[in-house]
Amino acid sequence: MTCKNRYLLYLLAATLMLTACSGVEEGDALDNSQMAEPQAVAFNAYVNRGITRGGRPGVVTTDALKTGTHATDGFGVMAYYTESRRYNQMALPNFMYNQQVTWQTASSPASWTYTPVKYWPNETGSNGSSKTDYLSFFAYAPYIEVDPATGCDTGSDKTGIMSLSRPTDNGDPFVRYSVSLKPAEAVDLCWATPHIDQTKPTVNTTVNLDFHHALASLNVQIDADVDVAGHPSGALDSYTRIWVRSITFRGFAERGQLNLNNASVTPHWNNLDCDCDLSSDPITIYDGRRDDREGASASLNELRTGLNPIIVQSGRYTVTPGSPETLSSTTAGVTNTTINLFDPTGVSGDADALRTAPIYVIPTNEDLYVTIVYDVETYDPKLTSQYLSDGRTHGSTIENSISAYITNGTTPIVMEAGKQYTLNLHLGVASVKMNASVTPWADDIGNVDVNVPE
Repeated sequence: MTCKNRYLLYLLAATLMLTACSGVEEGDALDNSQMAEPQAVAFNAYVNRGITRGGRPGVVTTDALKTGTHATDGFGVMAYYTESRRYNQMALPNFMYNQQVTWQTASSPASWTYTPVKYWPNETGSNGSSKTDYLSFFAYAPYIEVDPATGCDTGSDKTGIMSLSRPTDNGDPFVRYSVSLKPAEAVDLCWATPHIDQTKPTVNTTVNLDFHHALASLNVQIDADVDVAGHPSGALDSYTRIWVRSITFRGFAERGQLNLNNASVTPHWNNLDCDCDLSSDPITIYDGRRDDREGASASLNELRTGLNPIIVQSGRYTVTPGSPETLSSTTAGVTNTTINLFDPTGVSGDADALRTAPIYVIPTNEDLYVTIVYDVETYDPKLTSQYLSDGRTHGSTIENSISAYITNGTTPIVMEAGKQYTLNLHLGVASVKMNASVTPWADDIGNVDVNVPE
């Protein structure tokens, strides 16, 4: 073999080796954007409405999330790299797992950042072409830190976002959530419209995350409205008190599992123990006393608390000796002053803030139904009863149990995610009047640009 032929043979072998390493078949053309320098994954997020942190309660606007009291929160991202295969239920969050994205004012300009920075795949997939590498993105807000081994919240909170799917769990990511019945502990939850099978975009193009509320806001207010002759103002006389024993809700759930692979603006909730759709069970808040006054089986559950302590029978007033004996002027029980049914302890602000502080609940597409049990207690020195609060057991107590569907006019209310519901319960001697109002949360204004460090 001549030197010239040997040189041509070496050249042919080198060409074949380069072709094999490039992963480009004959006839393929390389996209210049795919051959560019590594491009970091960046996000653009729009928070439709105010959100709260999973481990720390309180309403958060976009500005507060960026630079206010919740500036350390941000949102969490799950990202799946499936090479040249489309997203499927065997995929794992192998590109990002619970990646926190937060607003950083120290960067110039201020921007949303995360670490470690991840880059769009720019090499070949398993089937040959660099154009077929896919990433799929899912996100939730607000971010919580979890133990990857278990997916459980690393904090001590027992409500709010309890856990996430683990990095070893195949298929759709999920968030497990538990409702708090105390406004000071109530936390919100949002999810973003997912982005499935994304390929490397052009320079400066971001993954746009559009967040939606997964919960409904519920505020229950209560007052006394005495609908009998002689009480034109609706106020109780000085010898009468109304105490709430319990309230039971149907129409929303207390715990559930939110699937983050949901392109609809309506959240998809499942039962914690199965893939079946979530439905409501009765949720009862008792006055905290074990006195077997609300049904044969209720005594096993009556220690649960959550009612505003002002409306719970707890010896908040005393009898002043005299002729006749009189009740003290201490405000206690349900009066004609409207207050929050739920315990507002820990809520900061004025009286109006305490009255309007909501909780967040999981809608289940069922009619909202309420049962309230309350006592009408009248002081009478000629009578004795073991259920009065004066310590002297003088008087009478009548227990009332009223149930009703909550309607907007004549139409039963079915709670929807992203809406605020205010229920007004007017307790009377003979009846309970109920009305409700529904308002959407106000949208936050403007987009939030999510970038990565240069």
